[in-house]
Amino acid sequence: MNWVEMKVRGLREEAEGILGVELCAVKGDALPFSWTPGAHVDLQLAGGLVRQYSLTNLADEGCIRLAIKREPRSRGGSQWLHEQLRLGARIQVGVPRNLFALQPGTGPVVLMAAGIGVTPLLAMYRACRAQQRPVQFYYFSRSLAHSAFLAELHAQPDVSLFSGLSSADIAAQLPQLLANRQPGSQLYSCGPQGFMACVAEQATAAGWPSTAQHREHFNAPLQAPELPTTHQVPTVQLVLAKSAKQVLVNAGETLVAAAARVGVTIATSCGMGMCGACMCPVLSGEIDHRDQYLSDAERQSGRWILPCVSACSGEELVLDL
Repeated sequence: MNWVEMKVRGLREEAEGILGVELCAVKGDALPFSWTPGAHVDLQLAGGLVRQYSLTNLADEGCIRLAIKREPRSRGGSQWLHEQLRLGARIQVGVPRNLFALQPGTGPVVLMAAGIGVTPLLAMYRACRAQQRPVQFYYFSRSLAHSAFLAELHAQPDVSLFSGLSSADIAAQLPQLLANRQPGSQLYSCGPQGFMACVAEQATAAGWPSTAQHREHFNAPLQAPELPTTHQVPTVQLVLAKSAKQVLVNAGETLVAAAARVGVTIATSCGMGMCGACMCPVLSGEIDHRDQYLSDAERQSGRWILPCVSACSGEELVLDL
């Protein structure tokens, strides 16, 4: 992954428990990359952590804006950002990637967000408004105090805010909101897994085809089978060509963990083969793909692997690391 050093230009409280972060080029220059609505970036945090956060703004604004919820069960990422990040700090930012792109076109767009799932959908909403594309934005939150970007959203006629509703209440609202789909409409949802599963169920019942439904996933889908993490081949020799190192992968050990034992760090984020942060080039070896990120063509090429979950089905795997 390519990393760019950026500077913290702004910090603000977007809502209760949600930190707004604005990042700019260190010398105030133009950003060396662009992105499309729905994109996210990886941040390198203290202790070698890599975490993903959606971009809330559009690429023509000359900066990156994020909104980060402090998770009560934080694995260290959101807690560190809320407690330690300061104005003027330098931070390594991955080049934006988009696994949840707003489909091009002029057809109507329906956005459904719950909680911090508002972040990628806010960028989509702003893009639709800029393009004068028909859009309806439904935003569910725990309370008004926990609702981010209210100053921008509350007065917009194409935004509907729902706060303080139970899961059952939300489920009861969805059929009405999803009824009467217009031709060419696309539906995007982001939020807790249960919320997105409920949206998908109700949308399908209302006649939305699967091709018109899009969901953001930073966690494994509820219905996805559990990904195996152990190696089926008893002995696999992992060769790290650039580092001139090799290591025998232990039973039940990931390739990432094996590489770390010989001093080679492979940056990871989700650890579930979904985000692509750990994607590595393969020089040789038979790959047992277990990720949900690579396309069929990328898998068939044999050139890439996500070592956080995937394995080797042969005796030796050579990575260009």
